[in-house]
Parts: sequence; structure tokens; C-alpha cells
Amino acid sequence: MLYTIIPVESIFESESDSQEDVHDEVEIGASGASLLVHSLPGGKYKVIRIISTDPQDYLNPQWQPGTIISSL
Repeated sequence: MLYTIIPVESIFESESDSQEDVHDEVEIGASGASLLVHSLPGGKYKVIRIISTDPQDYLNPQWQPGTIISSL
């Protein structure tokens, strides 16, 4: 049993999978918080994760995981 905050997919993924996904994920800053996003064509991003110590950032509907945003 693993007690970790790292997703199981990241721990047990193959090398070929990890090399493809790393290039598509970018961390961007947005009003004091960091967002881990997946690059999409046309300068848009899909939010994967919010990285912040402020609980109010997690309540912002624009930053919910799965939301498509344009460049900030």
C-alpha cells in the first residue's frame, strides 16, 4: 500500500507514456496561484490541477480541473 499524494498513474506508468505527457503539461501562474495545464492547439489550455495555499482559489469556477481556458 502506498501513502502518497502522487497519482498512481504517475508511479506505475511506462517510460514511453511519461515522455509523451511531460511535453504537453505546463505550469502557469494565474492571480497568485499556479495551474498545471495541458496544452491544446490554438493557444488554449485544459486545467489539470490547481497549486495554491489559498482555499478560495479552489472555489474559483474558472480554474476547476477540466475547464478549457485561453492563455492568461
